[in-house]
Amino acid sequence: MFIKKYIPKKISDIIGQYSGIVKFTNFIQRQSKKAAIIYGEPGVGKTLAVRVYASEREYELYEIPPSSTRNKVQIIERLRPASIQPSLFGGKKIILIDELESFSGTSDRGGITALIEIIKNTKYPIVITANDPWNSKYKTLRKYCELIKFDPVDYKSIEKYLGKVSKLEKIDVEPVVLKKIAARSQGDVRSALTDLEVLTKQKGKIRNEDIYDLFREREESIFYAIKITLKSFDATLALSTFSDVKVDSSEYSLWIDQNMHHEYLDPDALRNGYISLSDSDIFRNRISNNQNWNLAYYANVSATAGVQQAKNEVSQTISTYRRPEIMLKMFALSAKRKKARGISEQSSDRLHTSAKSLIRDFYPYFNFIKENNPKMGKELTKYLER
Repeated sequence: MFIKKYIPKKISDIIGQYSGIVKFTNFIQRQSKKAAIIYGEPGVGKTLAVRVYASEREYELYEIPPSSTRNKVQIIERLRPASIQPSLFGGKKIILIDELESFSGTSDRGGITALIEIIKNTKYPIVITANDPWNSKYKTLRKYCELIKFDPVDYKSIEKYLGKVSKLEKIDVEPVVLKKIAARSQGDVRSALTDLEVLTKQKGKIRNEDIYDLFREREESIFYAIKITLKSFDATLALSTFSDVKVDSSEYSLWIDQNMHHEYLDPDALRNGYISLSDSDIFRNRISNNQNWNLAYYANVSATAGVQQAKNEVSQTISTYRRPEIMLKMFALSAKRKKARGISEQSSDRLHTSAKSLIRDFYPYFNFIKENNPKMGKELTKYLER
């Protein structure tokens, strides 16, 4: 696999994260705080940076991956001695907790408190990775950690990296293909590299039209899975097509919710279908609360086979399935929030207050001014960018 084959050997080889890596390096060397949270979207290199730095600088890396255990008591029992005992080889050590979200299930209310106590007494730097550390339950934890942001990698950097890999692999690929893969990756280097590898396995020469085939197949696969769920009775086939789509049951439930009422015209079938969707949601909530990932199977079955078997007959209508409207609204809202956070973080030093306060008290008025008085908005933006 390209992802494993082209793992960076040096910290300088990690693309698109110069600022974040400098801050991380300074944290390790100076340790003004005993812990740091590296946060950012999946695939931007958070965990990779810690591993490569430890390997290159000859640190022992004590790592707790998200899949090792979901029991917070056991994690704390492992962390406490690791944070105070010397390295096995008598040298330097970094403690890595990968994915804060999987560590801090809501059922274990003492988990974060215990982690803070370990941070207070640790003899070695603790690094925590997270997708979003701004949840209110991490408020106290953030006070003891240096926050280091890893931004989505610029698509031009990804495009250049893909070009380098293509040359090493001797892949005959049109430059426009690399540009489109990079743009669609949304800053996720792993995703872009995987897309390139998929195209390479399909054809010896990759041309512009091949990129459309790749993304069309992905779109078609989820529509096919929806069709199997809503227009067939084969539960095994419903589960297998769902597993091929590579989305979780929460997203799949949104697709079902958007389209089921067009297929299930019988009120009893529609009611039973929504009961199955509700069951899937209940299982996902239990997973979130208890971190019992064995329940994921039942969430998947409820969202697929459960919905499928809710009907007594298949509708004879020819349906055109649609994307979930709520997802489009969520993406739009997420983009607005990211924009607000970026502007607030950039302006916090200039306005001598925290980014959180600016998001709450300043940004709504700033946005209103930009929309209703463009001239004043430009002047205000110019002032903030000085």
